[in-house]
Amino acid sequence: QYSKSPHSDDVMVGDVVNNELITKLVKERTKFKMMRQYDKADAVREGLRTKFNVMIDDRLKQWSVGGDFGEEHNAQRELADKFANRGYIKSTSSLSLEDAEEEEYIQFHVDARVQAKKDRNFETADKIRLDLAQRFDVMINDKMKLWSIGGQFEELGGKMGKPRGVYTRRGALGDLTPEDEDTVSKMIADRYHAKKQKNFDVADEIRDDLLSKYNVRIDDRSNEWRVDTEDYAMAGTNSLTEDEVAFIDGKLKERFYFKRERQFEEADEIRDHLQERFGIQVDDRVKEWYVDSLLSGVGVAEVEEDDASIDE
Repeated sequence: QYSKSPHSDDVMVGDVVNNELITKLVKERTKFKMMRQYDKADAVREGLRTKFNVMIDDRLKQWSVGGDFGEEHNAQRELADKFANRGYIKSTSSLSLEDAEEEEYIQFHVDARVQAKKDRNFETADKIRLDLAQRFDVMINDKMKLWSIGGQFEELGGKMGKPRGVYTRRGALGDLTPEDEDTVSKMIADRYHAKKQKNFDVADEIRDDLLSKYNVRIDDRSNEWRVDTEDYAMAGTNSLTEDEVAFIDGKLKERFYFKRERQFEEADEIRDHLQERFGIQVDDRVKEWYVDSLLSGVGVAEVEEDDASIDE
């Protein structure tokens, strides 16, 4: 049930107040909406605006001559009107494409989808949305009027996840240069988009090139990649000295060779010794090690002694 806003002027028909006429027309609009006759409902609303200068607020369920619903709500309506008149824009957390023309293509078709929805051509709108998702991994948020390559929307608040198609490097770089790392990242992104477009032969070729040229292995389940190297990378923060870190790296390299030669007892001895003395935890899947503060308890002076004890 809609009512007249307490901030509204009276409706004057000639010299006579006729608020009942507006109430009747608003009820008629509500009836058309319930019957899903939206064109007729919109026509009634437009008639109220042009003939009587009456605005309707569906959230408050009120109508007002001149559109006054109170200072606070008027400010909210002004912001809402600006938002309603704003087109869809790229999210600040969206991934970027190297080709500016491709981003222009996305924006053009996002706008075309909006127009298709206004024209109630929902089949075309759905085809555009599906095409953008398959070709560019674009997700559209209609509530916020945003689009994002990778599907992340930091404007929604909450904890930010990692966009789809973004792979994190784990472990040591091995022999890769910074330029190689950039190339690998681009190849992984190209492979992801090839898979999205169902070009599986191209995706497999990129995967094989990554392994043969850069010794890079990809884990699609965790969205991670690593260099298949004998080196282990230090993860997290700790209070170890440079000498201690060098000692640990050397012992982990020895452990790697023991494991490769299937000398598992020797490899386990090194792992257990590092854990006991330094609180080291080793992740063999990603080739990383870190210090567990609950297990650590060694001083710098013990490094040489530990080295000698393992070598014996």
